[in-house]
Formats: sequence, C-alpha cells, structure tokens
Amino acid sequence: MLAKKKGKVKFYSFYRDFLLVLFHKGLNEPTQNQDVKIEIGKIPYLNGGLFDEHELEKTHSEIDINDKAFEQLFDFFDQYEWHLDTRHTASGKDINPDVIGYIFEKYINDRANMGAYYTKEDITDYISKNCILPYLFDETKRHYPKAFNADADLWQMVKQSGDQYIYDAVKKGVDEPLPKEIEQGIKEVSKRTDWNKTATINYALPTEIWREVVDRRNRYTEVKSKIDKGDIQQINDFITYNLNIRQFAQDVVENTNDPELLKHFYKALNSVTIIDLTCGSGAFLFAAMNILEPLYESCLQRMENFVAEAPKGKYKFFEETLAQVKSPEHPNLQYCIYKSIILRNLYGVDIMKEAVEIAKLRLFLKLVATVEADYRKPNLGLEPLPDIDFNIRAGNTLVGFATEAEYKKRFAMEFRF
Repeated sequence: MLAKKKGKVKFYSFYRDFLLVLFHKGLNEPTQNQDVKIEIGKIPYLNGGLFDEHELEKTHSEIDINDKAFEQLFDFFDQYEWHLDTRHTASGKDINPDVIGYIFEKYINDRANMGAYYTKEDITDYISKNCILPYLFDETKRHYPKAFNADADLWQMVKQSGDQYIYDAVKKGVDEPLPKEIEQGIKEVSKRTDWNKTATINYALPTEIWREVVDRRNRYTEVKSKIDKGDIQQINDFITYNLNIRQFAQDVVENTNDPELLKHFYKALNSVTIIDLTCGSGAFLFAAMNILEPLYESCLQRMENFVAEAPKGKYKFFEETLAQVKSPEHPNLQYCIYKSIILRNLYGVDIMKEAVEIAKLRLFLKLVATVEADYRKPNLGLEPLPDIDFNIRAGNTLVGFATEAEYKKRFAMEFRF
C-alpha cells in the first residue's frame, strides 16, 4: 500500500515511512497531527514508553531497513497464529506473550557462561507463593490479630477441610490398599524384598519405587492427622507441611464473613511490594502476578457481596474501593487489576537492557490482552498504558548504595554548588 501511494523509489521505505511514523508519531503521541492521521489512519495513543525512540535510533539516525527484510519477516510470521492471551491449543502454531519469555530463555541459555540463568515456571511459582502469601497473612495479622486466634474461623475451616489442602500428588493412590507383598514389609523389615522395585501406576507418581510410595503414604497420614486434630494454626504450617496455600488464601477471601479481615487483607494485598533484583524477562514477576490477580478479583467480589447486603454507608471502605476500580476511565475490571499490580506491587532490575525491555513488553501485552478497541470512542476506547520505567529498570544490582546514609551523602554532593 505504501509503495502504491509513494512510488517505488529509494527515498521511501516501509521502515522509515510507516513503522517510524506509526510508533513515534502515532502510538507514542497524545495529539497526532493531521498528516499522521491521513498517512496511517486512526491510531490510539498507548504511551508506556514502549514506542519511544530507541537508543540505537538516537545514536544512528541513518538506520534504514530494506523492504525485502520485512517481506521475509512477515512471510515467517504468517505461518503462526498470534494471540495476546495465553490460550493453549494443540496446533503447534500458536504464539502468545509467554513465548517471548521462552525465546529469551533459549537466548539466555546460550549465555550461561556469563552467569545468566532463566528460572523455570515450577520454581518461580513455588518460591513466589511461599513468600508472598505468608507475608499477606502476617501483615493482615499484624493489623487484625483477632482473626488469627487459635479458635478463629479460618483455622476451623482448615480443621474441617479433610485432605482438601493436601496436594493431589501427595494423595496419589492413598485410598488403594497396598499389595500384600508390600504391606507385609511395613512391620517386618525382612519382607521388604520388593520395596525397591518400580511401583504400579495406580499407586505411584512417575519413577516412584514402592519404598517411596510407602513413605509418601505415611507422610499423607501424618499431615491429615494434624489437620483433623486442628494442629494447623499458623500460616507457616502450610509451608512446613507443604499444603496448598494458594487454595487456602482463595478460600479465606471468598468465604469470610468478617469484613475487617477482608479489609485488612486487601490493604496488605494492595501495598505489598515485590522486587526481583535480577528480573530478566520477568519470570518471577509473572509468577507473582499470577498469585496476586485472583486474590484481587476475589477480594473485590467479596466486597460487592458485603455492600449489596448492607445499608449504604455501612462499609464505606468497600464502597470507595469499588468506586475506584469501576471508574469509567478503566476499560474493565481485569485491566484495572493488572494495572494496579504492575504499578503498585511489581518491581524489577536487571543488568541486561534487552531483558528489561522484554519484561516491560510482556507486562504491556498482559494489559492490552484484557481490552478490545472500540472505534466509536476517542482513543479507540483504550486507556493509555502506564509508565513503568520506575518499576522495571536496567541497572547493576551489586553496585549502588548499601545504606540510606550513603544515598543521602551522595545526593547532597551531586547538588552542592
């Protein structure tokens, strides 16, 4: 289209006459001039620093890219189905924002000799949930200790939960009676001749031998007994006994009848700050987001329930919070939740500038995936993306100020006249 409009001469190119205009004068400009509108049409202002002029563009203003390169690139991209969400299909041709992290993972593995390492999802999830969720409960307890007494409702809920909070992997095959040749070895060590053999699939997790199956079943019985006796009375017990702390947190929020507990938990949720000092492309940040997002949503839903069942003004904090998140300036609730998490809760630093840019891009795509353009509205109904340059930064974590006093001393020296 561009070639037809401007002619196939060397002075015009897809890169210079379309991409740069689209990025710098369209998506990055709150007020677009008429020439831009005529040239590329109605373009929303997205902000966020995503479409700012790059350092390379500033340093090398003569950069140009031949149209042939883009033709090859688009032919390659056309082989795939592109999605902003994280749907899973079996086509093998689907690309979503998580793939960007995977590409970075493959790239970073090639640079392992530099000390770079990409953390897998199972590890980021385990570490994140067992750090963030205990903190949220501890912070809630600090402001509202009454809800955490030994006879409090949340601990009674655990006592009555049976094995609901024991992971399915631990429960595998525990209801099945052990084979006779295995069971007889429990009391008589001399009859444990088959214990080192691979266990059958209806009893065992992958690669487990019978000895490991027996140990896991004993562990299940021990933990289940503590739950039934009401011995689980601290949030850290969920870590000690490897219980499903994420499910517990969701259940507490969704089922609480105590508005004070809900209020203080939401305040802790809204104020927690999580920093990854070597964030890379955002593996830990996204693990944290995946933990916080359903809790935000459940808190707001429970607030709505309290407000709906009470006279106006009884739950003023809930009413004010709901008014903020349902403001017309937000496209929808999910967008508001993700934006709040990105701006209030998540922080990251990494020495690799390209990793930081990927982390920012993935966060922006997470936001954009929650909305659809409405061509009848100004700016297509899209809220400008937040500026997260303060939250996600490129820098050397090991070189900086060790104390506040050092920072103040350096700050005073820089502004001394």
